[in-house]
Amino acid sequence: MEGSERSIPFRLPAARSLAEVLRALKGVGYSAGPVRRTVCRMLFFETQDGRLFRAGLRLNLGLLKGRPVWRQEGAGAPIETTAPADIASALGGHAWLEAAAAGCPEAAVSAAGPRRLLPLVRLVGWRAETALASPSGAALDLGLDVFWAASPGESPGREGPPQRLLTVRLSEGEPAALHHAAAFLRDLLRLEPSEGDACSAGLLGAALPQPGAPLPARLAVLPTDRMAVAARKVVERQGLLMEKNSAGTRLDLDPEYLHDLRVATRRLRAALRLFGAMLGARRAEALRGELRWIGGLLGVVRDLDVQLHDLDPFGERLGEAERVLAVLRADLLDRRGPALEALRAALTSRRYASLLRRLRALGGSSPPKRPVAGGALPVAKTAPELIRASARRVFRAGRAVTPQSPPGKLHRLRILFKRLRYTCEFFREAFPEALPELIEAMVRFQDCLGEHQDAVVAMARIQDLARQLVARGRIAPEELLDLGGLIQVHREVARARRARLAGLWKGFDRPAVRRALAGLGTAFPEAAETTGHPLA
Repeated sequence: MEGSERSIPFRLPAARSLAEVLRALKGVGYSAGPVRRTVCRMLFFETQDGRLFRAGLRLNLGLLKGRPVWRQEGAGAPIETTAPADIASALGGHAWLEAAAAGCPEAAVSAAGPRRLLPLVRLVGWRAETALASPSGAALDLGLDVFWAASPGESPGREGPPQRLLTVRLSEGEPAALHHAAAFLRDLLRLEPSEGDACSAGLLGAALPQPGAPLPARLAVLPTDRMAVAARKVVERQGLLMEKNSAGTRLDLDPEYLHDLRVATRRLRAALRLFGAMLGARRAEALRGELRWIGGLLGVVRDLDVQLHDLDPFGERLGEAERVLAVLRADLLDRRGPALEALRAALTSRRYASLLRRLRALGGSSPPKRPVAGGALPVAKTAPELIRASARRVFRAGRAVTPQSPPGKLHRLRILFKRLRYTCEFFREAFPEALPELIEAMVRFQDCLGEHQDAVVAMARIQDLARQLVARGRIAPEELLDLGGLIQVHREVARARRARLAGLWKGFDRPAVRRALAGLGTAFPEAAETTGHPLA
């Protein structure tokens, strides 16, 4: 991994060979063993949010003398595990694997947690490796990877120059020995450190995104930013998140892609609503309409995904109701198929491509020379009032809610909470001391309201299915009782979430949160007097 205690990668120009590198190292006291050359065919795996990489791990499935082998690098010594032979097709076909069930190292599965492991990028080429002994006696490995890269479902073509990555790894000894060897490579041969490992280089070469990669630091909202600048940063950030999750949603790789894409569209709608005047009211309203269009298609599939996910745990409470659960699952899948196809058609349409272009253009645009609606004021002065105004609406609605309130009233409170949470998240980096506690309290409240809404939607769906099945004569009377039992389970969930609301409300409407809101305006008193910003 780049910059780790175990390995350091360099870009090796085509004009330089591994033999030349070894000669230079021998000249300063290193000794090398025989060079081993192998064909390189690897398929890297990762979670949708990049958890393995953040945990310092890389995981790939390759072929070693015709045998499929998992290789894990990055945390301690590399681990190799022979995989079952029937997964070899993953390296030659368009196969999506449940990699966690196919014999990959336990540490990778543990780091992935509940997330699925997904094919990330495919590399084809060759590798040359040799063992090095440093003048101090430390054991190192030097490897040269020469490869072409492609997306997981494609075979890398060999048109154009390959990627060439030289990596020095520490096998045994102190980390200082690794850095000494890297210094010689840099100073003797003028090699430039790589910005990433073979996986990162392959992703870059194949124009594929790095899962979980942080957004550009330049898009962080600062307390000294003019509001017109901050608004454009927020739009650009959320637009980038839409672009990063579009392909995974279209390919249906993992429900989390769709979830993150839907959240980005919702945040963009909230941002365009909040900053509309300083972004251009007509432009903002037109974009909100387009986001409402794609958000509606995303919401249909996401709601079905949530209900499919909830079937098994709810079914366990019903005892022997397998056939009813199977009928319900089949109904949800029958609905999901056409809904997903409609979403795919939208994500590949010119309309969606135009939406992404327009968001990109708005995010990268310069603020108007004649700022309107407070756009010239700094975030430190204007954002606190925006947050407090949104919080007042939440407090007003929340104090009117009781355990007997109708679902519509609770759903309205949930929407107001989302708007407040999104507003706080837009400015979180500008107020790192005041906002995290407020956001954490909102997350708990929102989760409770969300689970209540999911239960209400599920009850309506099951009642609708029961009516359809009865009308078509496809269900026995005793199975209607099972459907009624499932409705009762959801009703109990809704009732329990309503009971929790009072306690959560006390946790949200407590003095500490009110103090956080009151303290926003004094967080950066010196910035409140600032009216200029270099980006403006």
